[in-house]
Amino acid sequence: MHRKLIIFVFIINFTLCFGQILRPNTTGSFTYIPTAPLNTKPVEVFYHIPTGDINTMPILFSFHGASRNGADYRDFWISMADANGFMVFAPEFSDTYYPTGDQYQSGNIFDDGDNPSLATYNPINEWTFSIIDPLFEYIKADVSSIQEVYNAWGHSGGAQFLHRFVEYLPNSKLYIAVCSNSGWYTVPEYTYNFPYGLNEGQLLNETLTDAFSKKLIVHLGLDDIDPNSAGLRHNIVVDTQQGLYRLARGRYFFNTSQTTSLSMSVPFNWEKHEITGIGHDAQLMANDALQFILNSTLSNQDYLTSKSFNIYPNPTSSNFVKFSTKLNTPISVSVFNIFGEEIVKKIIENRILNISNLIPGIYLIKIQSDTFSTTKKLIKK
Repeated sequence: MHRKLIIFVFIINFTLCFGQILRPNTTGSFTYIPTAPLNTKPVEVFYHIPTGDINTMPILFSFHGASRNGADYRDFWISMADANGFMVFAPEFSDTYYPTGDQYQSGNIFDDGDNPSLATYNPINEWTFSIIDPLFEYIKADVSSIQEVYNAWGHSGGAQFLHRFVEYLPNSKLYIAVCSNSGWYTVPEYTYNFPYGLNEGQLLNETLTDAFSKKLIVHLGLDDIDPNSAGLRHNIVVDTQQGLYRLARGRYFFNTSQTTSLSMSVPFNWEKHEITGIGHDAQLMANDALQFILNSTLSNQDYLTSKSFNIYPNPTSSNFVKFSTKLNTPISVSVFNIFGEEIVKKIIENRILNISNLIPGIYLIKIQSDTFSTTKKLIKK
């Protein structure tokens, strides 16, 4: 009898969810039932949709921290969504159904993330990360959206969830991830065990390569330097590896990630941005993150443009390389050596870069315009 009641409740919830009609100029929430085997863990999704054509509106996911306050994380974006014409969805991973950091911030990759093993490594369809793409598809179907990708922002614990989502599911439909003031990180290095590094983390090199090619913003408040901040994890491992406060940990995560990508000779499309005058304040960080959301590739055309950008000849022994692109605007080009040092930075208009001063070796070329950013590997013979 008890089992039948549970099934009945979930059928009712599923019917309510699927019957939800998202309309312009509305603010509210709906219950989303993930696909099996996560269908016993409903997610309340708080949303705001401004006035306009919802078929073409970009979609932003906003991920809460440890307080599990999805409504607040929707509300941070309402005025900005109204002013700039995008929809906001803030899934709330409740303490009832996602009670631990393993199940939310660490994505349920392992049953016990502090003691990872192959025996406790969960199938991908059990990862909390695996909820996001189907939720995006549900929203798309409900509003008849033409969007092929979505963007996401997370603050504090939400940034933990988001950067691990990028690392472990890089082939999702997420386009840009803005990770603000994460408390600590799963750093792409193998000298530390998961969850602080990738040793025992069951992450393939091919997956990490794809993750480095994603657009991830490490977004740090320069005043987020309180080692005694509430909820900030401390132990001998994370303190020794990453530092004592969020700013130091974010810098370590980015710098080590860039070094790892260079050692792998793979493109690195991540960026670090440090914001003056802001500490651990979600609203202020969201306000600053807007620039990345607006400058990111939210349209299908811009998304395809970044994918079709090429450098040739490559490898090369020439003193010049050319850029193949359909863009008609000037582009900013930065060249990094294998130590992560920026050795060239210039604005070019003729799509030709002089590399006569580069010695033979492997370099990363970061190309940016007003609408997109991408990173390519260059080999000079």
